[in-house]
Amino acid sequence: MRITHWFRAAAAASVLLSALATGAEAVPTGKLPDDAKPLSYALDLKIDPKADRFSGRVRIKVRLARPADHLWLHAREIDVVKVVVTEAKGAAHDAKLTVRDPSGVAEVAFGATLAAQDIELAFDYSAPFNAKLQGIYKVKVGDDAYVTTQMEAISARYAFPSFDEPRFKTPFDITLTVPSGEVALANTLQTAAKESDDREWKTLTFAQTRPLPTYLVALAVGPWDVVDGPTIPANSVRKNPVPLRGIGPHGTGPQLKWILDATPATVKYYEDYTQQPYPFDKLDLVGAPDFSAGAMENAGFIVYRDALLRIDAKSPASSYRSSFNVNAHEIAHQWFGDLVTVPWWDDIWLNEAYATWAQGKATVALKPEYLGDLSRLEGTLYAMNSDSKLSARKIRQPIHDQGDIENAFDGITYQKGAAVLRMFEEWIGEDVYREAMRDYLAKHKFGSGNSDDLIATIARVSGKGETLAKAMRSFLDQPGLPLVHAELKCNAGKGAEKTGKLELSQSRYLPFGVLSHDNPQWQVPVCARFGNGDKSSRQCFLLDQPEQEFALAGGCAQWTMPNADAAGYYRFTLGKAEFAALKGHAAALAPAEQVVYADAISAAFDQGRIGPDVVLEAMPALASSQIPQIATALVGSFEWIREHLATDATRPALDAWATKLYAPRLQELGLHKRPDDSDATTRLRVGVVDLLALTVRDKALRAQLDGEARAALGLDGAGKVDLAKLDPDIRGTALKVAVQDSGEAAYKAVQQELKTNTQTKQRYELLAALAATHDAKLAEDVRNYGLTPAVAVGEIPYLYSSHVGEEENRAGFWAWLKPHFDALRMRLPDSYQSSAIGYAGAGRCSKESGEEMREWFAPRIKQVIGGERKLAQSLEGVGTCGALRAHVGDKALATWVEAHPAR
Repeated sequence: MRITHWFRAAAAASVLLSALATGAEAVPTGKLPDDAKPLSYALDLKIDPKADRFSGRVRIKVRLARPADHLWLHAREIDVVKVVVTEAKGAAHDAKLTVRDPSGVAEVAFGATLAAQDIELAFDYSAPFNAKLQGIYKVKVGDDAYVTTQMEAISARYAFPSFDEPRFKTPFDITLTVPSGEVALANTLQTAAKESDDREWKTLTFAQTRPLPTYLVALAVGPWDVVDGPTIPANSVRKNPVPLRGIGPHGTGPQLKWILDATPATVKYYEDYTQQPYPFDKLDLVGAPDFSAGAMENAGFIVYRDALLRIDAKSPASSYRSSFNVNAHEIAHQWFGDLVTVPWWDDIWLNEAYATWAQGKATVALKPEYLGDLSRLEGTLYAMNSDSKLSARKIRQPIHDQGDIENAFDGITYQKGAAVLRMFEEWIGEDVYREAMRDYLAKHKFGSGNSDDLIATIARVSGKGETLAKAMRSFLDQPGLPLVHAELKCNAGKGAEKTGKLELSQSRYLPFGVLSHDNPQWQVPVCARFGNGDKSSRQCFLLDQPEQEFALAGGCAQWTMPNADAAGYYRFTLGKAEFAALKGHAAALAPAEQVVYADAISAAFDQGRIGPDVVLEAMPALASSQIPQIATALVGSFEWIREHLATDATRPALDAWATKLYAPRLQELGLHKRPDDSDATTRLRVGVVDLLALTVRDKALRAQLDGEARAALGLDGAGKVDLAKLDPDIRGTALKVAVQDSGEAAYKAVQQELKTNTQTKQRYELLAALAATHDAKLAEDVRNYGLTPAVAVGEIPYLYSSHVGEEENRAGFWAWLKPHFDALRMRLPDSYQSSAIGYAGAGRCSKESGEEMREWFAPRIKQVIGGERKLAQSLEGVGTCGALRAHVGDKALATWVEAHPAR
């Protein structure tokens, strides 16, 4: 048992013993008791975006399963004026709500014991608009004020008293009273409107929702632009057309056209796949001017950071790609999460992993130019890096408190979950898998489904029964990443025949310096590619033992790629002869296989099994690729070597090496976008520019970017900022270079532009540029600037992550953070309070620097929601970085530099 688990268990035991000693009921800070269940909500809110508070009345029909004198629900930062309980036969009397835990667990005392029956609870209350983008919150843009919502994970309790758990799915009747001049919208279509006698207010009624959990309830009030998109036509799955609308801040309507035009095909794709009609009466895509998440899949009313929806001719290529991908993810949720919802947060992976998996399939099918197969592979490799830590959590991690809930929304849930799903889809076959998914959705629609339900369905439909069930659970119910070692064998058979065999073994992949005291085993679906010359075949096996030998269907093989199509969630190693053979055929592999081949090199380096020279010598063959994910596959390892192994004496040779490989690529691509550029070409250009300008810091390239940014900032005589002068794809990089190289003049120009610029994407770039300064005085100014209202809450990560991304700023940030930690933490939404720990850990790579972090955070960590896990992961990363640096030393790199001197 880990220490943190022991403390949690001790705390829980203390609460229980205290409750027993006093005769009182323990406060249910996890799941609510089962003796009260909501049946429906009627939510009547009065909202004026120009006010500081809103008021409301919520009526909840509740089924009492047994006699009770109270029940538990949730309410947080809500001022309840009156509570009335109405019994089944009509008797009504006052009740009392008391908040019993800071997380918002509240007790409603009836004043008498009520028999088991259906009752109604009515709450009259008011609350402030939330200041941290949670519950019902307000954002100001110039003189305009916008109200919108973010209820996930457990923020509905800020908006109205509720049973704020995903298992409680009920219909909602929503009524909004708003100033007559404001636009008001909600999950469903408006059915009625009534103006007040003085014509100052209007009351809007909306159709009753389908059964929803509280976290999917949504609304918006303000001077929104509402744009009708193309109606989503009826089809063979759905009889009725679906209205589609785009909603954005005033004046942004024209920028919504691109995503609206792309949406009907995405909806049809999922309907064809699931054979379930789109579940709701309309689909609104809402661009919020500030938002804590990337987007939120509210039923029929998806809310996004508006930067994801606002697309026009001045948008970078990445905005088109991100817009499509995020939209595909959120629309997938309308089936995976909204139509069928998980009962508790330990299964949230079913929502998020399925939406991530489905998004990848939709992008590959509908936008092949976006290289969706490689994008989802990048997500898998990102998850593998997290899963390589000894502190990694399970996909199905037990959930005890709010910190556990917030921690569940991470790369393990999203990307690892999606990768595991794809691996099993490949193993049983796409057609069989699709049949299983249709079966699962049909049986659980408008209700809940958990992991056991899904696994049982796939096992039954595939015919693989308990074999599949055990294999899936081996990935869901334990943390970590399998490492599969493969070796080819060729044995003489009868006559002239030779029999080929593949020897496989498994262990847990861990970076250098990390030792595991257990020996986890997986049941791994391994699909491998086998080659003889330029011909290859594919064969799959189930590795369910520590070591196994498998016969090859095609006889002996000259080479093998142990992760065919990069569909497996595992890393691999090969014998020396097998790796040499694969290296000789690497260029002929499919693009995804080339990427996992490069990952095998990086992973071997991180384990200390190969030196930096092997990584560096592998770069040229990959750098020449036209595919961005391949061409830059080893750049991450190069940057680690440059930062943590290189010295002032050896770093110039590394920079010369990168310049030799990538400067010709940039000359070939050109610095600026060309009319016939593909998305892949643009993406490659951006990656190369960032490497050469920001990492290697090529003087000539930086001078050109600085000059272009100075002109756009009005520093060369024009006097007027015009960001349209910059190529949108490299605008952010150019602005960073200008702030670093042109100093205070550029810094002040950027800060001045932020006072009036309302283009959200540009604001993110301007803030990142401002924070990238290398000037100590300006760096202190920007750290303080992040605590002011000039930086919106949702913009804070863009500023501080860019700031600590620069080595020159890290010591200053750490000194600043200590007296400002509480101020920064309190500005951040619950969902990313722990990011402050990540900022503090940036660039640390020694035992001493890790201990410094540990000692300072130790007495404060319980104040941070989700902080204990985040600190453990950060400290482990610092420790493994230092261990690898000490293991490799500087001799191997110095030897390589002697053979590759800077010129």
